Amino acid sequence: MKKTKMLKKHRSDRDSAVSPVVGVMLMLVVTIIVAALVAAFAGGIGTTTEAAPTASLDVSLFIGPGSAMIENIAGDTLPTKDLLITVSYDVPVKFANKNLDHGGETIIHTIDGGLEPVAENDLDTTLAGYPFVYQITNNNATVSKRTVNNQLFGQADLVSGSSIAFDLNYFTGFDTKKALTYGIDTGTTFHVTIVHIPTSTVIYDKDVRIQ
Repeated sequence: MKKTKMLKKHRSDRDSAVSPVVGVMLMLVVTIIVAALVAAFAGGIGTTTEAAPTASLDVSLFIGPGSAMIENIAGDTLPTKDLLITVSYDVPVKFANKNLDHGGETIIHTIDGGLEPVAENDLDTTLAGYPFVYQITNNNATVSKRTVNNQLFGQADLVSGSSIAFDLNYFTGFDTKKALTYGIDTGTTFHVTIVHIPTSTVIYDKDVRIQ
């Protein structure tokens, strides 16, 4: 009887010693698995996030030749398919001592390099309320002077030191030659915003005076 009791007591001590070890091992396994999942998730984020480009841009508008130019003065190469250009213009209430019919209204036009540069994506001048109807376009007639590998907006890469020119009427979204209708003259101000689409980063946002 004494041997039997001693045997039972020995087994009880062994079991109580093993249980904490098993528990610690399970905790270590769970911790390692969680750490591996977190590392994998963090690594996935790091590889899929695109860095915003850094570039110094200049935008010029010319009323005489009727053109607009975007120049990449220095910085990263910008694929124009990744660029979204928005131009806004506030029609003055009075111009040349004349009260304008649309004085105080705003014209907004966006050129999206992600759209195919085809005629189907041109401005629709037949829309009721044009040009005060917001449109997003990209047409093969947008570029009047191609200084970027002789390609259209949406196809060219705007490398450092290069530029691309547009027809002014297309760039602004309306007929800038109708001075008495829209109040356009040398010194008139437009607001130009350029966004890098993949990162939603604004890389240019300024008032530009027409020359």
